[in-house]
Amino acid sequence: MVDQWTGWKKFPQPQRGEHLDAPFGPGVYELRRATSGELVGFGHSSHVAATLARQMRPTLWKRWTGAIRDAGDIEYRTMAASSPRTARDHATKIERRRATYWGRLALRT
Repeated sequence: MVDQWTGWKKFPQPQRGEHLDAPFGPGVYELRRATSGELVGFGHSSHVAATLARQMRPTLWKRWTGAIRDAGDIEYRTMAASSPRTARDHATKIERRRATYWGRLALRT
């Protein structure tokens, strides 16, 4: 079983004492830029909260190259799942639907 998407939420800023509101278990997640709506991350995880926390933690490579995301411009939404396999299967379905949708749009132009 899979829940519905949550609403879009601003990515928390730990220095302000804000916390991540995400499932501690399996699920699907999306990250987007708040200003443009551009999708910057999508996936499934057996522990969504931990995965999202890692997404924003700057690695040595990101710090060195200057490719650090501006957390103030990132929003996220999640969808809880009953098992990691269910999360993976649901993420695959979402990706297929998106590919079909964008493929149809490309044919129209």
